[in-house]
Amino acid sequence: MPDILIVDDEENVAYALQLALQRAGHQCRVAHSLGHGWEAAQQRHPDAALVDLQLPDGTGIDLIGRLREAGIEAPVIVITAYGTVARAVEAMKSGAVDFLQKPLAMEEVALTVGRCLEHGRMRRQLEAFREAQRLDAGGAQMIGTCAKLRAAIEAAERVATIPADPSAGLTVALMLGETGTGKELLARHLHARGAKADGPFIHVNSTAIPDALFESELFGHERGTFTDARDAKKGLVEIAHEGTLFLDEIGDLPPAVQAKLLVVIESGRFRRLGSTRERVVSARVIAATNADLKARVEQGRFRTDLYYRLMQFPIELPPLRERGEDVFLLAAFFLERAARKFHKPVPMLTASALSAMGGYAWPGNVRELAHVLQRSLLLSDDREWTASTLGLPAGGEATAGRTVGPVKLELDFTSGTLTLDDAQRRVIEAALRHCRGSVSEAARVLGMTRGGLRHRIEKLGILARDPDGPRIAG
Repeated sequence: MPDILIVDDEENVAYALQLALQRAGHQCRVAHSLGHGWEAAQQRHPDAALVDLQLPDGTGIDLIGRLREAGIEAPVIVITAYGTVARAVEAMKSGAVDFLQKPLAMEEVALTVGRCLEHGRMRRQLEAFREAQRLDAGGAQMIGTCAKLRAAIEAAERVATIPADPSAGLTVALMLGETGTGKELLARHLHARGAKADGPFIHVNSTAIPDALFESELFGHERGTFTDARDAKKGLVEIAHEGTLFLDEIGDLPPAVQAKLLVVIESGRFRRLGSTRERVVSARVIAATNADLKARVEQGRFRTDLYYRLMQFPIELPPLRERGEDVFLLAAFFLERAARKFHKPVPMLTASALSAMGGYAWPGNVRELAHVLQRSLLLSDDREWTASTLGLPAGGEATAGRTVGPVKLELDFTSGTLTLDDAQRRVIEAALRHCRGSVSEAARVLGMTRGGLRHRIEKLGILARDPDGPRIAG
């Protein structure tokens, strides 16, 4: 139900507008001054606003200016009394979309509001279409200053410059990284930087296609090849011609398809199911996985020859916990985007929220961060967010002067049983004892990020292994 904000100091006029618009199926909020109208708009962005030009504490033009400065793009219809049409024109120059003159005809009001809402919907659809085009063209932003991320982006941009060479097969790159690290985003970035940026970007999710249909989906089929093949169909490989084929979760590719994919990569040639004619494709192939492909090769689940062909240009994306202050840059980006989506003001992150975000391991990486922020913005109307708003454990503050004296660490290599994990565990425990259990201080001493150290603590099971050992303090 559309939310309409009515700002008029005449109570009878405001009530009449509210009644008429509610009958037209709208939800209404009423304010009788500029100040109250501004507060209401900040609390929840309206879908449209009806604003009287003359208010007790300012003008409707002043309110329009505040709304636009705050990024509140709701269409504003100004209400003007007889003899102030010139001011209404001034208001439209300031950003109003229409004006109504008193005495008001309620049917006209309802029609005007409905028209403005429809225009708003069309504008948002156009923006969404343009955004989708921008993403499809690879214009999505790679946000962050982390050295590992910048190295991955630079590597992708270098691969994008490799010219097509039919005699050498198709150019292949492999995106490696945990789930949610931005592998598809980087693949689109690579696509946009190459000579085939105007070509199609075809995304294939290997886990979403049943094994029995995979060959047909990827390579196409001729009419009559199987019972339901009433017409010939192009496969995704063929559709990606002069563009990019992005094979997501390639570790889950069926074995039979792996062999045929290798042929395509090596020669640029393939056959549709049921056809004897070879077809030629010129496309870049980008594969992505969060699995350990080498382990799958050793287990016999992934072809060795395909593995080494894909590893020609491996590009590894770091997990969010290793990207330091990138989490705050990403948070600002996601909050601004979500605020536009939900028509709400961008909240302020308190020290508690920032500390919690910096200390959390983010197992779902950038995707999890985006979802946490979007969910929190949808469910909370608070202007200031704490760790509890985000639903994260409160992060500890680094506390100066909490360290104790030097801690001696001895490692015995003579027994032959000391593993790297054992050594890491003992170093971390020693650092925590030295810092009286402060993870923040221990991370500083070890030259790590706080989130990175927390991840190591969880991975090595330090607390579970030694419940009476170092106290994990923020």
